[in-house]
Amino acid sequence: MAVVLGVMTARLGMVFFGVAGMAVGAVGVMRGLLVIAGFVMLSGFAVMLGGVLVMFGGLVMMVDGVLAHVLSRGDG
Repeated sequence: MAVVLGVMTARLGMVFFGVAGMAVGAVGVMRGLLVIAGFVMLSGFAVMLGGVLVMFGGLVMMVDGVLAHVLSRGDG
């Protein structure tokens, strides 16, 4: 009977260690997901910054065109 109980407690210990290993593995998975989320946020920021620069470039071209139009009308 003691052998059977010893085997049962050994199995129970292995189950607990397996669950603990699963928890540690889950922490690693969560860390990986957070790293991926950080990269997604940074890439989204880069895309947004590119859009802002494109809009600013369009504004500069528009102001340049308006100024050129106004200045050229004064010459004629």
